[in-house]
Amino acid sequence: MSVLNATESAIESPDWQLAANGTTPVSLVVQQSAGVHILPWMRFVYAEGNNNTVKLAFASHMVTVNGQGLAALLAAVAAHGVFRLIEPSEREAQFGVRGSGANKYTGPSIESITVELFK
Repeated sequence: MSVLNATESAIESPDWQLAANGTTPVSLVVQQSAGVHILPWMRFVYAEGNNNTVKLAFASHMVTVNGQGLAALLAAVAAHGVFRLIEPSEREAQFGVRGSGANKYTGPSIESITVELFK
């Protein structure tokens, strides 16, 4: 894994939401097309990643996020500010669009999220 620039800003993206006013959220909401996972931050163990993949380890689950520009997401996780991760629909990911207007989006983005239960 590559070393990230510690001064890189925690950019907000349509694919993740930051807690309001710099507050620390109690849990992380992982919103996928197949369902929703709510993982308490108090069970968070570590994160690692680069611009293409971020892994978030909780005591019972591993969340793997794939996309582009994800160093911004990793910086937001390090600042304890991420409230929600949103997996885009298949069409949004395929065509690089976000939102109701289907506007082309070129910033940091998530392509897929997997949540695995540790056994």
